[in-house]
Amino acid sequence: MTTISDIAKKANVSRTLVSRVLNNKPGVSPENRQKILSIMEETHYVPSGLARSLVTQKTGAIGVIMDELCNEFFLKLIAGLQDAGEQHNYHVLFCSSRSHPETKMKYVDYFSQGRTDGIITYGSNLDNEELFHYMAKQPVPCVFIEGGPDNGNCNRIQIDNEQGAYEATRYLIAQGRKNIIHVTGDMNYTASLERLNGFVHAMRDSHIPITADSILYADFFEESAYRQITELLERDIHPDAVFAGADKTAYGVLRALMNAGISIPGETAVIGFDDDTPDSRDIIFPGLSTMRQPMYEMGCAAVELLLAAIRDPAHQPETRCFQPHLILRETCK
Repeated sequence: MTTISDIAKKANVSRTLVSRVLNNKPGVSPENRQKILSIMEETHYVPSGLARSLVTQKTGAIGVIMDELCNEFFLKLIAGLQDAGEQHNYHVLFCSSRSHPETKMKYVDYFSQGRTDGIITYGSNLDNEELFHYMAKQPVPCVFIEGGPDNGNCNRIQIDNEQGAYEATRYLIAQGRKNIIHVTGDMNYTASLERLNGFVHAMRDSHIPITADSILYADFFEESAYRQITELLERDIHPDAVFAGADKTAYGVLRALMNAGISIPGETAVIGFDDDTPDSRDIIFPGLSTMRQPMYEMGCAAVELLLAAIRDPAHQPETRCFQPHLILRETCK
């Protein structure tokens, strides 16, 4: 395999001069530059990425730690991360932790030991608190998407979950709905807590009482919400609107309402959060109104924020907050 020394010997120049050409640095005459480039082409020379990283102290790679990679919901986020990385000539390395904090920590160690120039992690699981502080102490910059310590010392990309939930609930109230129920997402996640807070604030601002049946605690899957709403209907409690803390949860709500013969949105309107797809692919659901997250834009912003921190060690940590948008479809028109 051809080396820099081989190129220098053939061109009758120093290794330093060849290195300058490789890194597009000044201090090389046009004649020597052309001669060196011609020899590289003739010998099919391929620069060693490892050798270059030792010189530049940069790997040209970003590590991304996700909870899941196969979930359809994350595809736009992944596309944003990858497109922004490629636009800035960075390789983006993805891994899945399967929502295990210990696995995330192992990947943090792997990426931070000279294998990447920075790390991006996604997730707001409350169990990740130790991980967040551990990441903040790493020798490479980090960016948190939908998570991270809320102390102003970290780079964060956030969605305004509370405002989004507030907007969704206020829309239902403006449609004349009064008996509104909130079916939460998984309460082990900050996002679910924030969306619950948004619902509560909207109800209180409209002076609508919150009863013991106004909040049903579920998770991010259809089945739990389906059982909760079915049990509620069996007790002869009929909400005229439901705000679900996640679209997966909302589809469980819709399935229970449809099975009970309740018209949607005539008797009960439904709004979800995320702009996600149902788990049940054998059921024809009405178009779900939802709070859409700008996932692609969040991915691009995470890379840009990380690169700013990589290029400038004195870069002041930032939090960029994105607003979800209400998408109206059949379930609450």
